Amino acid sequence: MRKLFDLENPVFQLISRLSDLVVAGLLYLACCIPVVTIGPAAAALFKTVYDLTLERGSGIVKTYFRAFRDNFRQALLVWLMGFTALAALVCDFLLLKLYYQGTAYTALFAMVAALAVLVGGMLCYLFPLIARYDNTLREHIRNALILTVRYFPKTLAMLLIRMLPLLTFWFMPEVFFQTLLLWILFAPGFSAQADAFLIRPVFEKLEAKPADETAQKAEEKEEGSETP
Repeated sequence: MRKLFDLENPVFQLISRLSDLVVAGLLYLACCIPVVTIGPAAAALFKTVYDLTLERGSGIVKTYFRAFRDNFRQALLVWLMGFTALAALVCDFLLLKLYYQGTAYTALFAMVAALAVLVGGMLCYLFPLIARYDNTLREHIRNALILTVRYFPKTLAMLLIRMLPLLTFWFMPEVFFQTLLLWILFAPGFSAQADAFLIRPVFEKLEAKPADETAQKAEEKEEGSETP
C-alpha cells in the first residue's frame, strides 16, 4: 500500500509528466495569442519539453519564459520568414487551381507541394536548433536545411504530427469539435514531446562529433610528443 503512494511509483511519474506537458502546452498557447510571437513560443516550448526529456530544468514556468526571452529575436525572425513563405505557397496552390489543369497542373502542384514540405520541415528543425544552440540565424537555416534532407523520415513524422489537428478538422470536423478540449490540452505538449524524442538522437550525434574530434586531436598530440 505504501508503494502505491510512493512518488517514485511509475504511475505518479506518468501523471507528473502528463501534467508538465499540459502546463507547457497551455503556456505555449497563451504566448501564441498575439500571433506574431508564435515563433518564440514554439522555441520556448521545445526547450522546456526537451529539458523534461533530459530530466533537468528549474521548473516548467521558469524554464519556458527564460527560453522565450532568450530566443525571442531569432525565433521571431524565423516565424515571420516561415509564415511569409507558407502564405506564398498557399497562394500558389490557389492560383494553380484557377489557371492550370491536366499534366501542367499535376507537375506544378508536385513542385509547390515539395517546397511546402521543405519549408515546413525546416521550421520543424529551426525552432529546436534556436532553442538548443547559439549560432547565427544563417547557420541555423543552413543546418535546418541539411537536417531536413538528411533525416527526411523524421521530418515527415514531425510534419504529420503537427498536421494531425488540421487533418482531423478537414476530414472529420464533428470529431474534431467533439474532442476540441483534448486537442487544446494535449496537442501542443505531446507534439513537442514527440519532436524531442525524434530529434534527441540527432542532437546527441551532432554534439558527440566535436567531443570525438577533440579527443582525436589530443591523442594525436600525445603520440607526436612520444615520438623521438
